[in-house]
Amino acid sequence: MATALSTYLQNSRAVEVVSKTILSLVLLAIAATAGCKTSSDEPQRVTEITEPRDAVSEELMLALGQAKNFHGKADVYVKNGDVAKAIAEVERVLSIPFPKDAPEGEDVTLDARARLAKLLLGKGDIAAARSVVTTGIESATRDSFFLANLHTVHGEVLEAQAVLLADTDSQAAKGVRLEAIAAFDRSIAINEKLQKQLLEESGQ
Repeated sequence: MATALSTYLQNSRAVEVVSKTILSLVLLAIAATAGCKTSSDEPQRVTEITEPRDAVSEELMLALGQAKNFHGKADVYVKNGDVAKAIAEVERVLSIPFPKDAPEGEDVTLDARARLAKLLLGKGDIAAARSVVTTGIESATRDSFFLANLHTVHGEVLEAQAVLLADTDSQAAKGVRLEAIAAFDRSIAINEKLQKQLLEESGQ
């Protein structure tokens, strides 16, 4: 049983490049927007009073910067083999105070939950991984790539749970596998919906 689970976990670990790349792109896009000139083409003076929208942008950039830092520390801890500390750093992302109504806050939180669940799954803590994922799914307010990805991770967690159950309760394992399929299907549905919206917006 332990060997089967270990084999599954080794085969299911993927390099976490996509979510990190997207987080970096979000940071770059917001930084570029914040750095744009005003409509009057006059450079903003350093001593000029910050307008509300600029304050929100700075607050958001600071929050995103913190998230990037915590993920960066987690990367280093993982390379050093200290998964416990890596988990602690990713958990810190969940407590970052993002500006109200900033969709990026939800995206970063869902992304962190996906990574946290994978780290927990990697150390065999399936129950904690499942809790992290389901909490994130239940808290989401809109469909997004990050929510779709969290459903994918949910499917992976359920698949690992099924592997663990296979030797002791084959019927229960079968039921959990069906739950995993449903989670993957939900991810597929969200991605297809978003892809359709993007095609419609681009006029294709």
